[in-house]
Amino acid sequence: MRRVLARSRDGKSLDDAEAVTLLHARGDDLDTLLGYASRVRDSGLESAGRPGVITYSRKVFIPLTRLCQDRCAYCTFVTVPHRLDSLYLEPDEVVAIARQGAELGCKEALFTLGDKPELRWKQAREWLSRAATTTRCPMSARWRSGCWKRPDCCRT
Repeated sequence: MRRVLARSRDGKSLDDAEAVTLLHARGDDLDTLLGYASRVRDSGLESAGRPGVITYSRKVFIPLTRLCQDRCAYCTFVTVPHRLDSLYLEPDEVVAIARQGAELGCKEALFTLGDKPELRWKQAREWLSRAATTTRCPMSARWRSGCWKRPDCCRT
């Protein structure tokens, strides 16, 4: 731990094993690591010309579907068709989520889609076929425009 903390302090690149070591930092080691991280953050803000200024945007995430063709190990969002009540959100569900986000102070809506789920899942292809389209793109535009036209929804 001490060697990896020293490398962190000195701004050295860390390999995967060293990064994993830092995940186990506790107590004084964690305080030290957080101090180094703060220094890196502050240096980046200063070099960007905005010392001490951290910005963010309040967003509501709207999952138009939770299906995806990929199998990324890190993704906690994706699921399989039989675990969903509905493969895609209906337009009124999209508007309800956007409206709820706006009520909570969100200023933007981030529409999320899995990557081409219709290539992996027969159910997704069938759903899109019933919706008279072969890809999610026209559907996504329709969902977004439904929110955009409503003054009580977040803006995308």
